[in-house]
Amino acid sequence: MGFLNDIKDKFSVSDLQLSQDIVTKRWIWGIVVFIILTLILTIDFIPNQVNLKVGQVSPRDIVAPKTIEYVDQERTKELREKAANSVSKVYVEEATVLDDIEQRLDNFFTTVRSYNSVIKSEQNENKDIKEKNTLDLSKKVEKIEAKTEAEVSAKAIKYLLQANAKTLDYVEEETNQIITKYLNRGIKSDAIGQVKEHIQQDIQALSITNRYKYVIEELTSNLIRPNLVLNKEATTLRRKKAREAVKPVKKTVHQGEVIIRHGKVVTKEDIQILNVLGLRHKQVNVFAILGLSLIVFIFMSAFVIYVSQYYSDIVNDEGVVALLGILPILMLLFAKIMTFFPIDKPAYFVPVAGMSMLLAILVNYNLSIMVTIPLGFLVSLVTGGGIAETAVAVIGGLAGVYSVSKVSQRSDLVRAGFYVSGASALTILSFELSSPPIALLDLLKLIMMGILNGITAAVVTNGLLPYLENTFGITSPVKLLELSNPNQPLLKKLLVEAPGTYHHSVIVGNLAEAAADEVGADSLLVRVGAYYHDIGKIKRPYFFTENQLGQDNPHGKLSPNLSTLIITSHAKDGVELAKKYGLPRNITNIIRQHHGTSLVSFFYQEAANDDKYENVQEEDFRYKGPRPQNKEAALVMLADIVEAAVRSKAEVQANPGKIEALVRQLIKSKLDKGQLDESDLTLKDLDRIATAFVNVLTGIFHNRVEYPENLAEEMRKESNLNGNSD
Repeated sequence: MGFLNDIKDKFSVSDLQLSQDIVTKRWIWGIVVFIILTLILTIDFIPNQVNLKVGQVSPRDIVAPKTIEYVDQERTKELREKAANSVSKVYVEEATVLDDIEQRLDNFFTTVRSYNSVIKSEQNENKDIKEKNTLDLSKKVEKIEAKTEAEVSAKAIKYLLQANAKTLDYVEEETNQIITKYLNRGIKSDAIGQVKEHIQQDIQALSITNRYKYVIEELTSNLIRPNLVLNKEATTLRRKKAREAVKPVKKTVHQGEVIIRHGKVVTKEDIQILNVLGLRHKQVNVFAILGLSLIVFIFMSAFVIYVSQYYSDIVNDEGVVALLGILPILMLLFAKIMTFFPIDKPAYFVPVAGMSMLLAILVNYNLSIMVTIPLGFLVSLVTGGGIAETAVAVIGGLAGVYSVSKVSQRSDLVRAGFYVSGASALTILSFELSSPPIALLDLLKLIMMGILNGITAAVVTNGLLPYLENTFGITSPVKLLELSNPNQPLLKKLLVEAPGTYHHSVIVGNLAEAAADEVGADSLLVRVGAYYHDIGKIKRPYFFTENQLGQDNPHGKLSPNLSTLIITSHAKDGVELAKKYGLPRNITNIIRQHHGTSLVSFFYQEAANDDKYENVQEEDFRYKGPRPQNKEAALVMLADIVEAAVRSKAEVQANPGKIEALVRQLIKSKLDKGQLDESDLTLKDLDRIATAFVNVLTGIFHNRVEYPENLAEEMRKESNLNGNSD
């Protein structure tokens, strides 16, 4: 129990950490959106008097309004850095480094000689040497490593233990000479790498075998160290003095002097002079910026509170969160761009309704309204409009939301555009007639802008919709309706190559859709997911009973394991086909999850009860999963197994009571086996689902009314009386 509790605690901590990460990301994205929206609104309150940049051509002569002496910061900085870099670094010599290294080297070779096999064989009369001679090579290496301070590899020590006295003397002498040579020259602390490279070249030039070159390289590399240490403080101080010694480069601009002539390419120096004279900066309107920032904050806060209270589940989708921030930003940028054109009341042309329709289609009807209203005010602020401009943006947006509430195909967006055009034009006419008199031609121009607004909104919605769906992983009802069309290539392929599966999928769709309406799931997604849930069977259609049509069952010639592999692979094959044909992610998930981790019980029992199969494991006869992760996938799973079971039992079809008993038994079985644990379905939902399934199945398999034998004769007589001889 303690072990299980530890696992639960770990999962709880992991889930909590994941939740905190998601919340942090949401806050960061909210802050980013707030900053961008505020910048778009306030950029006009941080103006420049002279808008020239480096590389531009001056459109006029710019004259200095006063005489001023200034420091050329760029040139001064350049000269000071040059002076600082010319100062040599300060090093402090450590005189004891060479003596210390020589002492370590001498101790090392003295110890090696005391264990050297070749030398000891000539001195066997010494008792201590005889004892050392009994040690094996590895023990000798360990003893030497323990007694010396030189960090040399075991391989190098073994080479020395096997060398004669002359070779040992040579290696020691050459190592000492190389180290002394470079230390006498002086080794700087920031140049040790280069010194080691030179030492390596010297070693390679020695007339000695490679194994002893390796030993010398090991010794020098580990023993040598800098004897000239960089004094950072003294070096920094010296460079600081060098910088201070360079006097600032001063220049003078006289009143009336032409700073930049007409047609001249602007340079960095010109920009510096403009900054010094104060010609590029005006006083920032802090209060205006603060006020606009508060407006954005109020609107965003109201929206966040509304979403957290009523639609917290929607924002669990990262794509939706990103879309809710990006679309308003794009709309305000469009409004800002419109202000650069010489158009009277540019807000009339900003297609706020386009954004409203996109959000209504891709996210949620009510959320799109909550975004449209504040965005109408912000667009009016960006374009400098008043109440009329705000009203046009808001009313046009609301008309767009209403017009796509029951959209069933992309052509409906054209109709929505006309609704927006009519609402915008009527609003413009109303406000303009109630304001001071306006010329008829100007009024017609403004009304035309309202009409174009609606057309632009429809074009924007129709054009961006598929890109937004793919980019943010959101599937719109329009996309689902298109996928449900029987003329879709994948459905046509299913109909031709696996007609039984196609018919099964249609019935499953009807069952799942009816149940979805009862439990508040996405009925359209469920129906389309059901149409495609078995597309993997296209690969091997005749291995599934609904497509065999009286033919021999091919599974009779296969082992249970192979049959199970073929049956279970249709989920994986379906996912591959879904990706190939570009089906949305939520449809692909239904295909992957619609069997969960269920057991293929028929073939499992066949293998378990046959003596020729050994070590039969349940896991070998299960689908790979995962189990359904939402209501929609769970509904397709339940509808799939219920339809297949009822269709296979003729004795059940004629009796509604038996149908209901079978349906509830199948649903309970899935529940007991844990296949619905991750689907968010409640027990009350399961009862409603069972009732919905029974109603649909009873309608499909109801008893036919037997007409009386003389009915045809009676109908023929009635037809003759009415003057119809057919």
